[in-house]
Amino acid sequence: MTGQYQKLADLLDQLPNGYPKTVSGVELKILKKLFTPEDVELACQLSSVPESPKLIAQKLELDERQTLRALIDMVKRGLIGLKREQGEMKFYLMPFVVGFYELQNAQIDQEFAQLFEEYYKEAFHKMTMIKPSVHRVIPVERTIPFGIDVMPYEKASTYIDSAKSWGVLNCICRVQQRLIGKECEHSVENCITISSRERAYDKTDTIRTITKEEALEILAQANEEGLVHSTSNTQNDVTYICNCCTCSCGILRSIVDYGNMNSVASSDFYAAVDSDSCGGCLICIDRCQFNALEMVDDISSVNKSLCLGCGVCITSCPDGAMSLIQKDIANIQPPPVTEADWNSIRADARN
Repeated sequence: MTGQYQKLADLLDQLPNGYPKTVSGVELKILKKLFTPEDVELACQLSSVPESPKLIAQKLELDERQTLRALIDMVKRGLIGLKREQGEMKFYLMPFVVGFYELQNAQIDQEFAQLFEEYYKEAFHKMTMIKPSVHRVIPVERTIPFGIDVMPYEKASTYIDSAKSWGVLNCICRVQQRLIGKECEHSVENCITISSRERAYDKTDTIRTITKEEALEILAQANEEGLVHSTSNTQNDVTYICNCCTCSCGILRSIVDYGNMNSVASSDFYAAVDSDSCGGCLICIDRCQFNALEMVDDISSVNKSLCLGCGVCITSCPDGAMSLIQKDIANIQPPPVTEADWNSIRADARN
């Protein structure tokens, strides 16, 4: 049966997100932890293109109704994806990250957490070196300068306001780090998920349904904690907003652990300091997740090559000396418009 798990691993690695091999084979141990042999057999018939249970059953020469039940069970366990097209359920293969890993809050235990940590060190961080990045930073909205043209994708409220359902779930990264004894001080239940369907999360066990107002409150609390808003690196098709830290986040950690600045795409802004107003209190230094600030002659100074434009330092400055500056148009790189665009660009970059 190991051959089937290897086949699934190879299929996942063919997806734009990637699932690279390791010397230790820990990527197969992760799959064996989550997928039963029956799951693997079904998953190996899927691709990133959603297909009907009838077509999937035909590939395996199985009963369609039995196949549908098995597929729905896998969806409930967060292993594969489901889309509804013209009233018909269709199923597809999800990537590891961002994908079925984030949906394992109900199943994650110490063994799984340790397996992920081994995979992060051996191979996962290499996935974050490829452009376009999996994630991008969204600046704290109230730090965006007033009176300038701001692209809608730079505002979390763009996605929160347009959604019809809002939910929150535990940050899988902080749960994983806690299970291996590396718990950080930040809140755990603050990963926001959004949907264009009403009552989308009413029947899920791991996602708690919330209101739009509660979603905005979670963003505000995340800023108080010094967390960085990030989401999928697209302008449209956004379904979640994470509140990340470099102490736990599997993506942001590669910036501090491996110096990989491609780990997450920056916003259209960078931080700046008014040297005449800076009191040298060091608060912004402590708040910056990316070590982009340092003291020079008792004044805070920004290293623009390390600044991702999150705005976290702006909201904490008691002197009002920090601000966000919009990049020159030549230095602004808009994210891909849709998920399909991102997949295409990413696939080309990996070939």
